[in-house]
Amino acid sequence: MSFQLDDLIVNPENFNIEDIFSSWQWRLQDQKGLVFISKLGDMFLLGEDDAVYWLQTDSGDLTKIANTLSHLEQLLTEDENLDNWFLPSLIDQLEAAGKILKPNEVYSYKKLPVIGGEYSIENIEPIDASVHFAFSGQICEQIQNLPDGTKVNITFKKQ
Repeated sequence: MSFQLDDLIVNPENFNIEDIFSSWQWRLQDQKGLVFISKLGDMFLLGEDDAVYWLQTDSGDLTKIANTLSHLEQLLTEDENLDNWFLPSLIDQLEAAGKILKPNEVYSYKKLPVIGGEYSIENIEPIDASVHFAFSGQICEQIQNLPDGTKVNITFKKQ
């Protein structure tokens, strides 16, 4: 199945971008703007160096993926990049299971993969974007300096 970028990102007009960024300031200090937000709640950002960075909210990793916005546009034409950055098959499964996003929502993990959660339909729910970014940002900040293998057990329960 072929996916288009618009099928994999959300319209942030219903989001409080300042609020979303606030829980991630510890990781975003060298970023100057938002490029887009994926349905799985990752941010793609424009850095101070005009490169494009991918913030993975399931792990807290910030990775340079393109040297410029035009370079990103070129990379987005490759299915391998779309598969890696947006997990379209998982989004398709979530939507087929009736987990449809409302305008202010993204998909969020009940238990983040970085602390043992799975990339499964059962572990992912639509949730308000502000809650997703606050939850994932706080958890990732708290565990960022823990040694690999440290046992952590934090689970989010939708109210």
